[in-house]
Amino acid sequence: MTGLFWVIATASFATVAFLTYGVLSYFNSRKMVRDRFKKVSTDMMPLVYRGEDNGFKKQFLNWISSLGHYAKDGKEDDSKLRQSLIQAGFRHPKGTAIYFGLRFLLALLLPVLYLLANVMNGVMNRGNLLFCFLLAGSGFYVGPYLLRFITSRRQDRIDKALPDVLDLLIVCMESGLSLQATLNRVSDEVKGISMDLYKELQLTNAELKTGISREVALKNLGERTGVQNVKALVGLMIQSDRMGASIVQALRTHAAYLRVQRSQRAEEQAGKLPVKILFPLLLFIFPAIFVVVLGPAAVQMTKSSFLGGH
Repeated sequence: MTGLFWVIATASFATVAFLTYGVLSYFNSRKMVRDRFKKVSTDMMPLVYRGEDNGFKKQFLNWISSLGHYAKDGKEDDSKLRQSLIQAGFRHPKGTAIYFGLRFLLALLLPVLYLLANVMNGVMNRGNLLFCFLLAGSGFYVGPYLLRFITSRRQDRIDKALPDVLDLLIVCMESGLSLQATLNRVSDEVKGISMDLYKELQLTNAELKTGISREVALKNLGERTGVQNVKALVGLMIQSDRMGASIVQALRTHAAYLRVQRSQRAEEQAGKLPVKILFPLLLFIFPAIFVVVLGPAAVQMTKSSFLGGH
């Protein structure tokens, strides 16, 4: 009887232990899968914009886009503007409406703030009203210049980081990876070098995974960035893939060309420095030197003339 009791107790304990282990393993594996998918969803750039997590930001953008719908011109201008916004890094589906809405808001906000400042100071005249119209016009038309400035800065960052990214592409392809696997690997490694190229390569990988051909995905990469060197690189890769040539050698040649171009651009900027430094030198440094050198002599001459007069 005692032996039967111990057998039942041991079997019960083993059953409970194995059942607990199985349940814990199941939930642990589920947690690992959820964490993995969560990491992929946060690291990968989606092709379709999913919206903002911040409710206030979402409502503000919806309100701005509703303002911008009144100022939109035509479909052709809208497509060109959308391309410019994408090259600047703005991929919101209502990007064009938000752009026009921000221009309208800026044109309204600048004169209102100026009028409020004048009312608080008690200064109101016709000149202030004329200046309000100038502020409204400048606020509406300053948008394209700001967009071009942001686009130019982003393209410069991509252009500077491109040779280092090409080195990563060469190393991965020489190790035996295919072009798509290379882009997938490099897009994960390039995040610390250039966030702009990281996002663009993630989008290219997403397009390749959806079934878009390699040629179309690479062309889209060049169009999204708008950088001439990226377009040349994309054309080189497409041509090498068509002709069956070595893409690695073409990438190495293009990387060497980009580095020579970057050094030449640095030499050009260094050659412009003497002309650029001339105006600060004349306005700020030379007057201080004149005060230090001629100041004591002027004080001594003033003292001598004062003593001689007495």
